Order: sequence, then structure tokens, then C-alpha cells
Amino acid sequence: MDVGDVKEVAAWVNLMPGPGRTPTLHVTGTVTAPTPCHEVVAEFGGLDPSQPPVYRVRIRFRQEPGLCPQVLTDKAFRHSERNYAGTATTVRVSSDTDSETAPIRKAR
Repeated sequence: MDVGDVKEVAAWVNLMPGPGRTPTLHVTGTVTAPTPCHEVVAEFGGLDPSQPPVYRVRIRFRQEPGLCPQVLTDKAFRHSERNYAGTATTVRVSSDTDSETAPIRKAR
């Protein structure tokens, strides 16, 4: 277990119909992080220019103030994009030291 190990990545577009509903891309997974003083942040990292494009999510750690012990723990992350109209069929989640790719499923 090393800091930044990315695991269990899943991605899907929620296409459920209904009033006010829009397609929403969801990306979840876990990453090994130093805890308890680090928050995991998942951010849109752009589209890879390949064909078809790959939706990229960047994982980074935000350190909270103060001194704390460095204990490695797997922490969950989540990224969502409302009004998703992209054509990507895969997502790649990357930290500074690791990455994992997963297919984007369509959930109805």
C-alpha cells in the first residue's frame, strides 16, 4: 500500500428520466491516502485527445493544518458532472503515482 494507489474505479452516466433530471456522470473509487490530516479531492482533469476521448479525473490531497501522524488508509473519492453530454467511453483516474482506467456505463 503506497500513497496515491488508485483502486476500485467505477463510472456511469445516470440517464434516469424525470422532471429536472439531466444526464450526470459519476466517478467513484478509493485511493490510498495519509490520514487523518489529508482530504481527498477529485477534480476534472480534461479530456484525453484520443479517439474516442478519455474522461480524466485528477486525484490530489489537501493537507489540513497542524501536526498529525501519517497513517495510510484507503479513502473513498467521488466526482460528478451534471449535464454530461460527452462522448467518452472510458475514464482514467490519476494521482501523482498511479492511475486506473474503467469503462463508463449507462445507467437507466
